[in-house]
Amino acid sequence: MICARRVALNGSELDQANSAIVIHSVETGDGKESFAAVSPAAGSGQRVTSHHRDTMDIVIRFAILIRKNNLAGRASALEDANAWAARAKDGAWLTVNYKTNRRAWVKLVQAPGEGSMWDYTKDFQITFRAYSVPYWQEAEATGTTTIEAGTSGSDNFQIAGNADTVADVVLTNESENTVNTCTVNVDFNEIYFDSLGLAAGESLVIDHADDGLLRLRILNTSDQYRSVMDKRLPASADDLWCRAGIRYAGFEADYACSMTVSCKGRFL
Repeated sequence: MICARRVALNGSELDQANSAIVIHSVETGDGKESFAAVSPAAGSGQRVTSHHRDTMDIVIRFAILIRKNNLAGRASALEDANAWAARAKDGAWLTVNYKTNRRAWVKLVQAPGEGSMWDYTKDFQITFRAYSVPYWQEAEATGTTTIEAGTSGSDNFQIAGNADTVADVVLTNESENTVNTCTVNVDFNEIYFDSLGLAAGESLVIDHADDGLLRLRILNTSDQYRSVMDKRLPASADDLWCRAGIRYAGFEADYACSMTVSCKGRFL
């Protein structure tokens, strides 16, 4: 059966795991927010000192369309659903059919137990949680710009979404010399490099793993990566954070480079 509401992990659909599974709902919960505030010495009110979004839960509710006189069939269908959910034990991309170009990196936090398999009206529930990036985010970045070769350059570009996100950058050495010193700037968050060793034709790749972890690597002309995390200077920003809207991107280098920037919008 093809359901009106469909959900997939890494492209594998739940309602294809067993033909008796019928998805009743896909529910994105309120994001869990943490605030810290302090009171002034006099007067009323408080001042917010920090704000952090911690997690976001996505709950899948489904039924099994097999009558109670076939307990073995119902139990088997539930096993198939749980085997599907287990794909996210260590993390997986969750997508739904009604959100175009959206996905969430989630982990399985609660698989459904059998309960009474005699109750053929029972709704089962799978809970996934987005920890590292607690938002729906673009599957493919719509906010991109390319800055032509030079020892410096900049451009403005449009970032989708309604929450803070991070930029991915590819800085390519277009000269015949080795680039050792460069600065990458997105939305005025700067990462500085020294003793970089970026040879002719190589690319500095600043990007993020599926779980949102920052990576600083060089891609050589043989399509192999090497880490340059130790080449980042201490004065650098923790990451290339940026807000939705029209934002600035730029770079400086000791020899001619080109730079491509892309941002995947995040959505509350």
